[in-house]
Amino acid sequence: MESRTYTFNKSTLTVRFGNIIETQAEVIVSSDDCYVCMGGGVSGAIFQAGGESIMRDAQKMVPVPLGDVIVTTAGNMKHQKYVFHCITIDKKRRMDIMSSKVTEDDVLNYLLQHAVDKCFQLMLAMGLTSIAFPTIGAGSAKIPIQNVIEQMSEAIARNLSRTNKTLNVELYWYDIYKICSESDIITLFESLASKAALVCYQHRSEIESDDTIPSENTKVKVPERANMHHKVFISYSRKDQDMAEHLCNTLKENGIEYWIDKEGIYSSFNYKELIVDAIEVSKAVIFISSANSNISINVIREIGYAVNMHKPILPLTLDDAPYAKSIRLDISDIDQIDFKNPMASSKKLITSLMYVLNR
Repeated sequence: MESRTYTFNKSTLTVRFGNIIETQAEVIVSSDDCYVCMGGGVSGAIFQAGGESIMRDAQKMVPVPLGDVIVTTAGNMKHQKYVFHCITIDKKRRMDIMSSKVTEDDVLNYLLQHAVDKCFQLMLAMGLTSIAFPTIGAGSAKIPIQNVIEQMSEAIARNLSRTNKTLNVELYWYDIYKICSESDIITLFESLASKAALVCYQHRSEIESDDTIPSENTKVKVPERANMHHKVFISYSRKDQDMAEHLCNTLKENGIEYWIDKEGIYSSFNYKELIVDAIEVSKAVIFISSANSNISINVIREIGYAVNMHKPILPLTLDDAPYAKSIRLDISDIDQIDFKNPMASSKKLITSLMYVLNR
């Protein structure tokens, strides 16, 4: 079957049918267990092609937590520089996570999207421009192929739509067990194309509607990290600005210093660095959770970074919209504060917040 190529800004995603070992990408991705045994499937094929130096590198880092990604040499592989090992196989850990308020589908979807996101983060941090993914977890991890395709296509499309760099991404499908007909494969990958186009469209729309950039004549004093003294970072969608302003007034009345990017006034500056500093300085993060914020790329990234920095998060819910899948596992066990009626909820918010700030 012929390959199919989709374009995202300056980057390409090529879907190939065949053996991923044939790729010429700088990075080849493997799906592994927490001890990186590399005993079968794509992982075993990479081990056979690259040799024992890959295993020796990996064994220095085991055990690796479920959902994490580690980097090793590519050994004797002809074209590759590195192997990215995505840890997707740990049934016991999956069951432990599922003992909380999430389903197995939530866990699997999180693993796939998180694995892809982490691979892109590593690739960009290492100055690499090409990567080849297998259908992560469709073998020994026993993740249903439809889940794999849906979640990986969404994550790859999302990451490519965010960057202006020129990246070449390959997604390999090797149907070794012959479980899908050719029409099934075509249907799935046409769905990928639609999803990719939709993600790009949503990303562009969000930038246009959710990030108001000031004119060049607007004089804005950009806060430097050394001058940041706030206790609370507020993460919200600007479509919920009225509620955000009510929250700011409540915090101000109770003498709690906060940081918020109202109306996108800092968006024309080095926005990412500013957000990172503001989150790192804060002692807690208030997440205004709504149908708007849970589809906002900026908000999802802010909450994801706050989780990585181990910041306490207080979710204020404006409606019954579920959390975005990419952050659901991280915050699903945190008690929510119903903020549909802010006047009635303000006392509970301040009590909870003061407890977090003073502990």
